Amino acid sequence: MTAELARRAAAGDMDPEVLVWVRTGLARHLAGDDLVQAMGLDRASRLRQRNQALQEAAALLAPGADPWPAAGRLAEAVRHYQNRTAPLVERDLARALSPLDALLRRAFEAGPRVPVTQNNLYLLLR
Repeated sequence: MTAELARRAAAGDMDPEVLVWVRTGLARHLAGDDLVQAMGLDRASRLRQRNQALQEAAALLAPGADPWPAAGRLAEAVRHYQNRTAPLVERDLARALSPLDALLRRAFEAGPRVPVTQNNLYLLLR
């Protein structure tokens, strides 16, 4: 989510959600936090955001399922997003996305590297 807010702010989008993020981050920075950490752009924050987006995507794909089958479905969705949807999104950032694709976009924007195998996703979901 933070990466998306940063991208929107850089593009000049100053809707209330972006302004709250900028205001809150700058207030934390002025109170003594490192700027990158205050804005939620540090590696640990991005990992938490990526993992949360992947967990929400798994819950959307397989509500109430055990982690292993959910990880399998999520691995398929991640590969599909990476190979089919992401190139389309790169060409048209305003493209309307399904709720699942929006969560996967959040995960990829947050980075670092999104896990793609069922085993690695299982380790994240369990």
